[in-house]
Amino acid sequence: MAATRTRKGEESRSRLLHAATTEFARLGYHATKVSDIVAAAGLSQAAFYLYFTSKEAVFTELIAEFRGRLQVLADAGKLATHLSPESVPDQVRANVLALLQLLMADATLTRIALFLAPDGESIRDGIAALIMANLQANQAAGIIRPDLDVAVGADAMVGLLERLLRRWLKTGEGAPESLASAAADVIMYGILNREVL
Repeated sequence: MAATRTRKGEESRSRLLHAATTEFARLGYHATKVSDIVAAAGLSQAAFYLYFTSKEAVFTELIAEFRGRLQVLADAGKLATHLSPESVPDQVRANVLALLQLLMADATLTRIALFLAPDGESIRDGIAALIMANLQANQAAGIIRPDLDVAVGADAMVGLLERLLRRWLKTGEGAPESLASAAADVIMYGILNREVL
């Protein structure tokens, strides 16, 4: 009997988290009420308070989950440091694709964390810091040109990815693979015709 209650409790908690994600994205954080979340989940307010102390607590958990997903990619850029030069472009494309797939896997949570959360800028700064650390490691390994300002490079990459995500979240335009390939080409080769250089 206890296992059934536990399974049912986890299902209810999961429903509340999913409903909260949907309602925060639909209404925004400030306009969303606990009553909106429980109505969307098909549960009672009493059920909500069994798992969360407040609207802030469920929101904080969603943002923590998002930050945890980003940590998975913390060292992805360092993978290139041990590759042969001809393998680096494929690894860069794979890294960009992995980041886009992670962010697109739960578009609603991404929208909340990056664009609606009060600390969304802090989260974007965290992504830039991860990218900058990877750029520094690859610069030390000789993969990235030594004169590159890695802070500017990281900010440029975050700006590019942020714009792609905003467009994709709004229109659904572009498959992750094609977006990642195009973004990786801009990151690696810039915008000038190579014959001009």
